[in-house]
Amino acid sequence: MQHTLITNHIVNNKLIAGQLIESLLGYSRHHCAQILSNQGIDSIEFGHWLAIPSQQVLLVFRHQRCVAIDAYQIAA
Repeated sequence: MQHTLITNHIVNNKLIAGQLIESLLGYSRHHCAQILSNQGIDSIEFGHWLAIPSQQVLLVFRHQRCVAIDAYQIAA
């Protein structure tokens, strides 16, 4: 029972984080990083991307605006 509750909590948190991340399209890199930080979601800025390791997602920026969301896998 406890395992099911923990699993449901993790799934719900990923869904909420996923919805938040999708809402970042069109915003500036600074704004996206600030929103993620305010929600307790760590991100890493580099190049034209903002990585969100907990979601294995990259926000892609062009002209300082988020234009795409790409998934990535951690290499073994």
